[in-house]
Amino acid sequence: MDDDAAVAHLAGRIRGLRLAADIRSLAELARRTNLDRAGISRAEGGQLLPSDVVIRAIDTAVGAGGELVELRAQIYRARLGMEPREDADSTDRRQMLGAGAFAAVAALAADTSRDISRADPDPLTLVTIEDDIERFAAVYATTPHAMLVHQVERRWIQVDSALMARTSLAVHHRLIAAAGRLSYLVSRLAFNLGDFATARHLAVLAGQYAEQTQDAVLLASVAGMHSGIAYYRRRYDVAVAVFDEYPPDPPYLQARNAAYRARAYGRLGNAPAARAELASMHRCLTDDPPQPGDLPLGEAAAGMFTASTLGSIGEGIEAEPWARRSVAAHEAAGPRANREEWGHALLTLATALIHRERPEPEEAARVGVKVLDVVDGHPTHTVSQRAGEMLGMLADHRSLPVVADFRERLAAAPRPALTT
Repeated sequence: MDDDAAVAHLAGRIRGLRLAADIRSLAELARRTNLDRAGISRAEGGQLLPSDVVIRAIDTAVGAGGELVELRAQIYRARLGMEPREDADSTDRRQMLGAGAFAAVAALAADTSRDISRADPDPLTLVTIEDDIERFAAVYATTPHAMLVHQVERRWIQVDSALMARTSLAVHHRLIAAAGRLSYLVSRLAFNLGDFATARHLAVLAGQYAEQTQDAVLLASVAGMHSGIAYYRRRYDVAVAVFDEYPPDPPYLQARNAAYRARAYGRLGNAPAARAELASMHRCLTDDPPQPGDLPLGEAAAGMFTASTLGSIGEGIEAEPWARRSVAAHEAAGPRANREEWGHALLTLATALIHRERPEPEEAARVGVKVLDVVDGHPTHTVSQRAGEMLGMLADHRSLPVVADFRERLAAAPRPALTT
């Protein structure tokens, strides 16, 4: 059986076993497995070979007793050029086990042992993968995403492929941890490059891995990702409520996730809740080094979130000094500054200038031009989107030369895009 036929056969068994288990829809199977419906649809449609995590979840939900896991393993072994196990021989061995023939135990154990020894990445490779994840976390804020995405994707594929094989328990645990962190990183990159659908799917996967390893930082990071996606889709109630589905934030991310809740409450017009979250954010600020997951929140970013939230609840006069403080802190950081959050700080300041009782459109447009200089080479979808919104606020001042210059610069600026 060739590869396409084998994948199609697996897909047919998924559908057959689903219906036999009286699971009448893909939506119901998605609910039972906590998987994305689109991913299940691709698996049952035979469009691709499902990942090990996906197939194990489906196998359990439909009561396949390991049949789907074994079918997938056979396809994977064939792709690696490994010798397939003879189905009849395997069946005979299991029958012999029931008869008490211990020779079959030895034969089956030998097969399993060889599978594990061939599948485990060598120790140096595993250490290199883990070191790369630490490096990605350290350089994430200062490296152009179009450059970083290739490196992260390559490691993610490597780890995902290793998880498809039978590995030792200790190695499997380390691979699950690596897969979760890399899935989150790819999710974050997809988000910043404007692909919210991919970001959400990978965040779901990262969350599944994080639950297996009980990685508190990764779980809180996934919660923040889902909140961010909801926020930029203008589903502000969801951006707040999503945190109820996750454990309490660890100290490392208490400030950042409080900031995410504050901005959502601001958009909902809930000023008391927004201010309460801002107060919590300021109490929990940290200068810890980045860990695999979301970034810690320090003074510079806190000023930006404070100004943005205050502006959304109509406190523009109070917001402007916070925006200026944030801009100054990012400028002082220089090459170490997070270009994305620096750009947002400048846009928050520009918005405050436009919304003054006596607007300053020329100064706002100059700040807008500076945004484009700051994120040049580091464009992100959210900064580009907000810059376009700010230009719309200047529509009544389009004849001003500096506004026209900002409009032309924005039109010519590179747009963030996935390049893989």
